[in-house]
Amino acid sequence: MKKKINYLIAFLSLIVFSSCGEPEDIVMGSKTITIDNAIKIETKKSYQLNDVLYVNASFSRYLQETGFDTLLDIYKTTNSDEYYFSYYLEKKSAYGTWSTIDIGENLILEKGKLNSYYGNYCLCILDPVSNLYEFRVGIPLLEKGEYRLNIANIIAPSYADNSVLALYVATSINDVDENGYYNFSIN
Repeated sequence: MKKKINYLIAFLSLIVFSSCGEPEDIVMGSKTITIDNAIKIETKKSYQLNDVLYVNASFSRYLQETGFDTLLDIYKTTNSDEYYFSYYLEKKSAYGTWSTIDIGENLILEKGKLNSYYGNYCLCILDPVSNLYEFRVGIPLLEKGEYRLNIANIIAPSYADNSVLALYVATSINDVDENGYYNFSIN
């Protein structure tokens, strides 16, 4: 009898998991939506000393979800008016090794927030008028050399309520190489 109950439980579990979508969505309580170009690097052909490299992020609170006709309101889904992504800047040494550059105090913040408590995080803030999550920062280029900027292509909600769904935004970023780096030199 115990064996039949185990088979019944396994069969019912299989039905539930197959009818609800991806197993990781159920188990992890998260979902990922992919959009193009939510994060953009304002690139130049060449950079001079004291130029500023700008990074922008902008995406709607209403996103298209695969398989649905209506747009998903990510603010209502996550209760988060902030979404964040991480970044870091590295400089190449004379020996060919890369070292992380601390640029936190030098950044020119125009939209959004910065958080460096647990690392380098850019916070896209929801504008209730435009219904866009937005961020814009300038990185002053203060030393000559070879650099690479890495920006995470996953944007995550910043919230404290663990009872809501974690909805991640995966995006493409312009002009990054296959390893996710934007490489540039300052002359």
